[in-house]
Amino acid sequence: MVIRQIKVNHWRHVSGQIITYGRIAPMSRQFDVDVNCNGVNYVLKVQLEKKRKIVALQAVGVYPNSEGVGGRGYRLIEDNTMLSALLEIVVYQGTAKHAWSNYATM
Repeated sequence: MVIRQIKVNHWRHVSGQIITYGRIAPMSRQFDVDVNCNGVNYVLKVQLEKKRKIVALQAVGVYPNSEGVGGRGYRLIEDNTMLSALLEIVVYQGTAKHAWSNYATM
């Protein structure tokens, strides 16, 4: 599990991206966010918390062309370094869209 606090001026955009593009199960507080990195799709399970915090709970790697179910292999990501990297990608994408929208309106 990795916890990341987001700056005040980025929180609305990062949390908005997670809420918009993430999938949520009924009666659950966690969002499943798809992240693609180096040709591997990951499903990052995150939870939005008070005081602008995002908690990365776990991730699952979905590897193409494997012997697994439907030609895909699944691997639970337990390494906090990898969880942190995937969370940083999500945060960066949310803040980059915010920065680009500010640049476009100048």
